[in-house]
Amino acid sequence: MTASAPIPTAWRDHWYPVAYLRDLDRGRPTAFTLLEQDLVLWWEGASGQWRAFADLCPHRLVPLSEGRINSEGQLECPYHGWCFDGEGRCRRIPQAPPGSRPSEQRSACQSFATAEAQGLLFVFAGEAPQASAVPLPTVPVLDDSADGP
Repeated sequence: MTASAPIPTAWRDHWYPVAYLRDLDRGRPTAFTLLEQDLVLWWEGASGQWRAFADLCPHRLVPLSEGRINSEGQLECPYHGWCFDGEGRCRRIPQAPPGSRPSEQRSACQSFATAEAQGLLFVFAGEAPQASAVPLPTVPVLDDSADGP
C-alpha cells in the first residue's frame, strides 16, 4: 500500500466551488471534503454568511459536521457541546465554571474563507487572509445572462 502524495501547496491558494447554495440546509451543518481536507459547511445567522471550518472540534477531534446549529446560531459540537462562532472562536463550554474563558490557542477551529457567486458556495483552500487577493473562478457569461435580452 502506498501513501498518497501530499496536495501541492499551489493548489491550496485557490477558490473552489463546493456546493449549490440551493442544496445547502441553513439549519444544519454539512460535511464536505476539499483537497483531502474534511470540512464542515454551516450557515451563521449572525453574520448572514456561510462558514467553512476544518471538520474537527479542537477539544476531542470529533467531526463538527455531526453537531448542530444551536439557538444562538453557533456551531455546536455533538460530543461535549462546545459552541463556536463564525470566526472559529469557542464561545461556550457547558462544563466550564461560570466566568471562565476558553484559551484561544487550544479552543479555536481552523476557518476557511467562503464566498457566494452564481448560485454556488466557494471555499478558499489556503490561508483565509490570502483569499481576498485571489479572484473567484466565475464564468462571465453566467453573470451576463442575468441582464437578459
